[in-house]
Amino acid sequence: MLVLALIGLLAASAPEPAPPVLARVPGMRLRLGMPEDAVTTMGSFPEVKAQDAGTMSARQGLGRFFGLPGDVTCYLSEGRLDHVKFEADSISRHSQDYVDGQLRRMRLERACQRDTPGDRVCTWIGPGLRVSTEMKKDKLLAKIESWPPRAAVAPDSLPVATTAPTPTPPPRGALATPPGASSPAPATARPPAASAAAPPKPAVAAARPPLAVVTLPDTLTISLASRNSPDVWPRIVASPQLHYPELARRESIQGVVWVMALVDPTGRVQDAWIERGIPELEPAALSWVSRSTFAPCDRSGTPCRFHVRVAVLFTLH
Repeated sequence: MLVLALIGLLAASAPEPAPPVLARVPGMRLRLGMPEDAVTTMGSFPEVKAQDAGTMSARQGLGRFFGLPGDVTCYLSEGRLDHVKFEADSISRHSQDYVDGQLRRMRLERACQRDTPGDRVCTWIGPGLRVSTEMKKDKLLAKIESWPPRAAVAPDSLPVATTAPTPTPPPRGALATPPGASSPAPATARPPAASAAAPPKPAVAAARPPLAVVTLPDTLTISLASRNSPDVWPRIVASPQLHYPELARRESIQGVVWVMALVDPTGRVQDAWIERGIPELEPAALSWVSRSTFAPCDRSGTPCRFHVRVAVLFTLH
């Protein structure tokens, strides 16, 4: 009974594990590890039977990958999003290059089995995720999953905090102590004599952990970015000149591209992606929003991050 009581006391006093960091799926609003009910709020994803789901459940619906429309399949394990598959047909070579460029912009580690126009098979690895893309003729297939896989991380491989440095082990096959010799006793390190003239060292204050930055729960909208009133928030306070792609100008392509952006407390864009738009105009819209500066967010004296949806208008008139 005493042993059981001690085990219960230790379990009660153990610190709660930190919440997992959810990696955002590139080009989408989904995040790996998010609960199933959060997935269903992102769109219409009815449950389906997928041959490659295994023991997982699957939900499928229409979605966008960097603004390109296609079929999105969400694979869920134990009620959380495990990985995502995106499939699209009738994708132009320009759109394939655009997706490849967006993944390069994220500075992911890129390795390709084949890398020619119309036949490109690549793997992209970044913090917490791996993206596998396959682009053939007019098709695009992308798979986004956690990296490294959860099953590949063994408990013994986790780092353990120690109070003293771990000695370097001897080379494999070598003996730490020659045969017949006894291990020498560790020498006691003597501190150097303190000089009378040396002033005492000031105490170093312990570094405080950074405060968590709050993100507003709702998504804001700027529908007419060029007509922001100075007394209206959210608003863009500085932006570069909008570049009109020459190919789109020659083809008389115009319209509105909707860009989603995550803005930090200083007003700078941390991340941006296409929500919906026109493939020929999307790179210019994404570049314009990414280089724009927004009015900072402050709630009750606390700086906040926020998501904002920006309408970027391209017109030839």
